[in-house]
Amino acid sequence: MAEQDQLKRNLQDTNQWMRILYMFLFWVVLYFSMMITGVVIIIQVLFALITGSDNKNIRQFAAGLTQYINQIILFLTYNENRKPFPFAAWGEIEAEEPTEIKTEAPIDEHEAIIDVEPESDKPDK
Repeated sequence: MAEQDQLKRNLQDTNQWMRILYMFLFWVVLYFSMMITGVVIIIQVLFALITGSDNKNIRQFAAGLTQYINQIILFLTYNENRKPFPFAAWGEIEAEEPTEIKTEAPIDEHEAIIDVEPESDKPDK
């Protein structure tokens, strides 16, 4: 019975339904963003073929567009609760906390590793 009550509360939660609505809208935006990405790729390829190098302005636009697409995907997959642009600043990505790698023993940066081969028992000839 408790599971049914929890399910009923989840289905009546307006926050969940609003997120689903936003997810649908950002899914549509993602679709159009991917089409724009395809156009940018074609333009950049043509520019590189004609001039011999890529266009810096198009490259910078594409970098911003890929960050935006990344933000949308993070939101759609529940990896980020913050809504992307226009609900947040364009190109603003929150920095993640660096993960600390733990080692078994602390490493002294001044300590040198020396390989020493064992001496053989045979006398030199």
